[in-house]
Amino acid sequence: MFSPALPRAAGTWLAVPIAGLLAFGAQAAEPKSELADLLAIARRMNPEVAATALDADAARARVDYAGAWDDPKVKIELTSPRHDFGSLSEETYQIRQMLPLWGQTALKREIAEWEASKATASVRDVEIQIAYRVKVAYAEYHSAHLALDETQKLTVLFDRLAGIARARYAENAAPLADVTGVQSEAGALRADIARLAAEKKAAAARLNRLLGRNADTPLAARPSPRAVPPLRAINTEELVGRANAGSPRVRMGLAEVGAANSEQRLAERNFLPGVELGASAMRENDRFEGVEVMVEFSVPLQWNAKRAEQREAAAKAAAARVRLDALRLDNDADIRAAFSDLTALGTRRKVIAGTTLPQARIALDASTKAYALGKADFPTVLAAEQALRRALVDSIEATFKEQLALAEIERIVGEDF
Repeated sequence: MFSPALPRAAGTWLAVPIAGLLAFGAQAAEPKSELADLLAIARRMNPEVAATALDADAARARVDYAGAWDDPKVKIELTSPRHDFGSLSEETYQIRQMLPLWGQTALKREIAEWEASKATASVRDVEIQIAYRVKVAYAEYHSAHLALDETQKLTVLFDRLAGIARARYAENAAPLADVTGVQSEAGALRADIARLAAEKKAAAARLNRLLGRNADTPLAARPSPRAVPPLRAINTEELVGRANAGSPRVRMGLAEVGAANSEQRLAERNFLPGVELGASAMRENDRFEGVEVMVEFSVPLQWNAKRAEQREAAAKAAAARVRLDALRLDNDADIRAAFSDLTALGTRRKVIAGTTLPQARIALDASTKAYALGKADFPTVLAAEQALRRALVDSIEATFKEQLALAEIERIVGEDF
């Protein structure tokens, strides 16, 4: 992220330029489709999205076999008389099947269905989190690009000031400190250009990583921030309601509650005995002589273990409900906080773009012309430039944070404006 430092002294200049930021304020209101294209690429190519989708496929596949009966057991006994080991006098064929009664099969399938619903919602949640990170990375890339572009333009101004300072010094109309001061600040600008170029490259690499592409894949030559929708058209109560009713994380929480409730009912039914049915046929001297039918019960005598299992399931269900309630409270608070930030940052950006920047630019132009005519000293030019740089940095910061606040609201609600 571009984060220019404030001046360390009167002669330290912030590396953010003049005209570009004025244009930057106007660009913020222009709709661009580039970010939408990048978001579409991220949904298709991001490996985290692909991995989560495969996990969801696995969860849906588990529904098909959840609660299935155990395989039957087949037993064959061959009996030979002790006095004649070469012959078989009796054969027994037996089959046994454990029956999951008391609705346990349906509950196991229900649990698997809830888990599949959670996995499906998690796919959408991962898409939204990736989209949020793409929006942040794009805003970082835009800020770094803008700072670099305008800092490069400022070198032209410093070169012109350096020429004026040298000419005035040659005429004994200015001290040597003016010449060295301009050259020193020009060197600082070039150092900032190198730093900002590295920041821009790093921001581009982060953005391409989220898109599932090589870090050096080219991006837009002139990125532009998204347009912020009119705040009067945004109803925070409606946003909170949408987030708490159908956002992916809320759907995941609802699925957790549903699965936990089903697990609790299953634990309660584990107190009931298990039943196994069996049948066998006896054959002697190549003739079937009889049939046996049997029923076996598993007696749940380990009451302490069963009660502990029930307490565990009940605690898990209660915890899932508490987490869901906490999530909804967080959604309410976070949406209202982000909307408050969005409102304040939008107002701040408009004031800077409409008043502070134009006035600072006029002041710098006037002081530069006055210095060229010998009617102002170099510290006056430096002070005007420093004031402009501060305004420009404030504008970049306000626009960047405004984009983050917008992305945060969309992340919580689970959909874009």
